[in-house]
Amino acid sequence: MNSVDSGFEQILTAAKERRGDLAVDTMIVSSHLAQMRMFILRRGIEFYAEQDSYGYRKEFLAKVCEHNMLDMKLDSIVDYFLCDGQGLFYFRPSGDDYQLLYFPKENYRAYRDQSGQLNHVVLTYTFNVQQDREMEIFPTADPSSRGGKKKYIRLKVFKDRIEQTISDEKIEFENSMGSAVMSQQGQTETLTNSLGFIPAVEIYNYMDCTGEATGNGEFQWLSNQIMYHDELVKNVRKNLKFYGNPTLISSRPKHDIIESGDESTFKPTISSQAGFAAIGRSSSRVSEPFGSASSQDGGIKVPRVIANLEPTDRISYLTPDSVSGDQNMYIKQYRQEIRLALGGVDDLDIQTASTAYEIKTLYGRVASTAEKKARALFTYGLCKLFGLMIKHEERMFDESFAVVMGLKKPIVPLQEDFEDPKEFEAMNEKFLKQMATFEKKKTDLLRVTLESGEMPPGVTGLIPDGSTKVDWRWMGQVFEDSADEILQNSIVVRNLQEAGVGSIEALKYLFPNKTDEERAAMMSGFPFRVVQQTQQAINSFVGMLGNLYQLPHPQTPELPLASDPNLDLTGFLYRSLDYLRKELSYSGKYKPSSSDDSVSELSDADKHRSAIGRPTRDEPTTQLPGITSGPGTGLPGFGPGSAGFGTPGESMAGGVPGAQRKFEYKQPLPGPGAVLGVSDPDATSQYPSSVGFGQPNPAANPIFGGADLQSPSFNPGLLAQRGAGAAPAAGRKPSRKRTSK
Repeated sequence: MNSVDSGFEQILTAAKERRGDLAVDTMIVSSHLAQMRMFILRRGIEFYAEQDSYGYRKEFLAKVCEHNMLDMKLDSIVDYFLCDGQGLFYFRPSGDDYQLLYFPKENYRAYRDQSGQLNHVVLTYTFNVQQDREMEIFPTADPSSRGGKKKYIRLKVFKDRIEQTISDEKIEFENSMGSAVMSQQGQTETLTNSLGFIPAVEIYNYMDCTGEATGNGEFQWLSNQIMYHDELVKNVRKNLKFYGNPTLISSRPKHDIIESGDESTFKPTISSQAGFAAIGRSSSRVSEPFGSASSQDGGIKVPRVIANLEPTDRISYLTPDSVSGDQNMYIKQYRQEIRLALGGVDDLDIQTASTAYEIKTLYGRVASTAEKKARALFTYGLCKLFGLMIKHEERMFDESFAVVMGLKKPIVPLQEDFEDPKEFEAMNEKFLKQMATFEKKKTDLLRVTLESGEMPPGVTGLIPDGSTKVDWRWMGQVFEDSADEILQNSIVVRNLQEAGVGSIEALKYLFPNKTDEERAAMMSGFPFRVVQQTQQAINSFVGMLGNLYQLPHPQTPELPLASDPNLDLTGFLYRSLDYLRKELSYSGKYKPSSSDDSVSELSDADKHRSAIGRPTRDEPTTQLPGITSGPGTGLPGFGPGSAGFGTPGESMAGGVPGAQRKFEYKQPLPGPGAVLGVSDPDATSQYPSSVGFGQPNPAANPIFGGADLQSPSFNPGLLAQRGAGAAPAAGRKPSRKRTSK
């Protein structure tokens, strides 16, 4: 890493971790982060479910946010997200609540499959363990640990299991040379993932036109410009420090005007020579009468009285210009250009706007940039994570409700438990019939229970309510609307209603942050102006219709004018009544769950295998030519040992079948920038094992390995494992006591 990169990383570290001990002169990064935080978070963020018929989802989301103190962590999350360019949200059930964590770029690795779904993630973080002072041999040198010893943990999260490794040594993904670290010291415990899916969502700050999530930070592409601005500001500070004090210019010798602090001799006063001294102060015969020279001016001072000046002597102070006007203007313009390139506005220069409206409009560029970042952080991050939580809560409700009601869920048969395939097919058909009967009984009992309004005790989770999509909104704007602006918006709403626009649509101008269901719930009364105008329109149509019945038709005088089909006013009356009926009966809409984004989860059979400790079998594997060790799309029946190849009495041409192509939906390609979670087929020949050998058959084909220089200080398998007395990782509590209303 060169000096420019190290200096830039120091600037980002000081901004993210809010460290004041690092030498940073430019404030561009900190100012932009403060501005983005203000416009991304504004007065606060509120999460709500788009479908909440029972009102329990909003309470659940508020409880999760309050339990994890999310509003207190969002400031730091925004800083890390903008500086790193990517991050990962992860949740884990913990007792009756959920533990919500955010991992920066350097603390996680995410691996995906061909369809872009998460295959598994690796997470690392630290925590402190309290130890007794008597048992502590090597006391910690970190004063912030408060007597605790720092531990390191690594989580490998799969769909069926979670591997927890707790170590006393720091867990790294790569070493200083950039190569992967193959082994880590510590105690590993494997837990069952009860969710059936990976509870993590990765977010990106920047994606290029190809869709590749590069993970570049907000300031990465302007690192040279930011470092140059830091150098400019550093030079200005040096000039101010050096030229800030005025310079003394005189025609007399230096020793006549300036007294040096290095001189040890001094002139005592006449009274001290006679033996007099003040009470409580030493005599000037042994100490300087006016104190020592100040250390701030380098031990040099100007005497209070300068005598024996001639008429030709000149003494004056020269005050140089520390920072020229051109230099100051250049630094100011350079700072504005960088802030403009970042999508913000330099708050120190609002000279381009003179009125409050112009200032508010100027900050519209900042609001637009911040809204994109907020959408990447909340819409594609936290909202998806909350949707997974609600999905898990609804599954817990189904399982607990079935148990309370005495329904026994049929156990899915596993194919590996049957030797005869026909027997497995028969058991699978029987399972499907039993499952259909089970679902029907559960649905009927749930309908009766909801109609009664009383939920039996022992049921946990949330009631299934269609779509699990979660959305967010700001609890207030940066610039609050004045009373005059609210009045103008209400006038716009009234004019739109008089133009025929529905009240729900018109109220968006007055309450832009509320949903349609909330606007419909607000209209507990009725819009009397709209009703009055609609009634007058109906009366006008009825009066016009009466006049048409009284007037004869010009072409057929024996019939009234209303008998003409071209003058039928019935449609106008129907439309007026329909509009009046709609304005007096607003209600919400039900959204099915089919509109939600699907998440890759285990099948029922794999969930059962995971619960009993078996490896999964139904998970799709990555098979791409050149990536995996498989042959890819080959020629079936062609090869040694296959039928039709080398068969006696048969020609070679008859044994070569045609190529069988796969459909594109059966062989998806990985997206740009996706990291596939595939195992290395040559891992045995590349890396040594714990004893230095890595061969599948030592007798037939030994492969000798070199010294493992990347291993920790204690090699596992050779010496006693360090930290054998460490406490095992705490798993998830088996019981959950959340009671659904």
